Amino acid sequence: MVRAMLARLGEAFSRWAYRWVPDPFVLALALTLITLSAGFALSGSASSVLQGWYGGFASTPLLAFALQMCLILVTGQALASSPPVQKAVRAVARLPKRTSSAAGLVAVIACVTGLIQWGLGAVVAAFVVREIAHGAAEEGRPMDIPVLGAAAYTGLAVWHGGLSGSAPLKAAESASFTQGATEAIPVSETLFSPLNLVVSGGLFVLLPLLCVALAPKKSAIPEPLPSESETAQPTKRSPFGLLIGGSAGVVVAVSWARGDLQFDLNSVNLFFLTLALAAHGSIRSFLDSVSEGARGAGAIIVQFPLYFGILGVMQASGIIEGLSQLMSAIASPTTFPVLTFLSAGFVNFFVPSGGGQWALQSEILLTTTSELELAPGPTIMAFAYGDQWTNLLQPFWALPLLAITGLKARQIAGYTAILAIGMGLYVGAVLLVMG
Repeated sequence: MVRAMLARLGEAFSRWAYRWVPDPFVLALALTLITLSAGFALSGSASSVLQGWYGGFASTPLLAFALQMCLILVTGQALASSPPVQKAVRAVARLPKRTSSAAGLVAVIACVTGLIQWGLGAVVAAFVVREIAHGAAEEGRPMDIPVLGAAAYTGLAVWHGGLSGSAPLKAAESASFTQGATEAIPVSETLFSPLNLVVSGGLFVLLPLLCVALAPKKSAIPEPLPSESETAQPTKRSPFGLLIGGSAGVVVAVSWARGDLQFDLNSVNLFFLTLALAAHGSIRSFLDSVSEGARGAGAIIVQFPLYFGILGVMQASGIIEGLSQLMSAIASPTTFPVLTFLSAGFVNFFVPSGGGQWALQSEILLTTTSELELAPGPTIMAFAYGDQWTNLLQPFWALPLLAITGLKARQIAGYTAILAIGMGLYVGAVLLVMG
């Protein structure tokens, strides 16, 4: 009964989204205009708002952060397209024969890889969806590809609690990027805390189950899609890349274990770069994969400065400060984590950059944390959960997935909206109890 109700609700949301949800770049432009209009109305100074937009657009720290994010995406896609991973993708894609089982499997893969590295999570599950669609088309089996696309996007709903989470890693990197922090906050208090184990572990179970429940009872036979095995060009294997990448990866891992290298965003990027090089073996194959990943990141690269501009407007006009002060006025030690979660989710819809958001919101959030005599770790993680939560409603990070699968944002948005409702209720409840 519940599954049938969720499936009908998901289909209804999907039909609505297919009609009304715009292209991600159009959404970025629309949000820019909306934010500028709100900034003009609140500040009364067009000059300061426009200067704020340009300040965000051209912010050196934020642009440096954008490069870090692009490296995560490119190295993640390079690892995902390596021969060992693609062999595993093709083997796994042959297992499910129905939409429900395929949706659950894709969501599990997306969550596992998203927790390991969000760039990997953004593309591995998409490759699995493409292979499943290809096999179903060849065999004439019905398969609902949009719900599989939504399942593949769940990796971006758990990523901020994983090894590449921007806010926890930036907080561990230094206090300079995290305003309001007097010292770096170690990952033992954030990513490896009991709170994160409960939240991320629970989402790992909840999201795949919801994807199974959302699978429509009736599906059409999908259009034929080229599989990776058909489009990939054979590459001569070489031990050179394996030797260099493997050796460098071991050095990074040992340095982490000995405490010689800080576990932060830069070292995580370095580790996955070495891992991707080792997985390809051939340096030429690795470079070709990086080039392909960079092309896939093109739409994201263009949109990042627009969202940084929105961030600048929200800062210059006082929108963020007003929201945060309102939250501080009504917060208590019990409700503050939930309010942090909700505020981060709201801002993420307008500025889908976890690290960029954290740079702006961290001062007010951590100052309030100190005033309420709370530990900073749960605040950082509540923020992280809010940021990843509304990724399910904001198609910005779905761009690589959409490019690989050939789907449109509006085809998956209805299903991801249902996932967002379930996720929000679960995380909110956990934060009330453990936050």
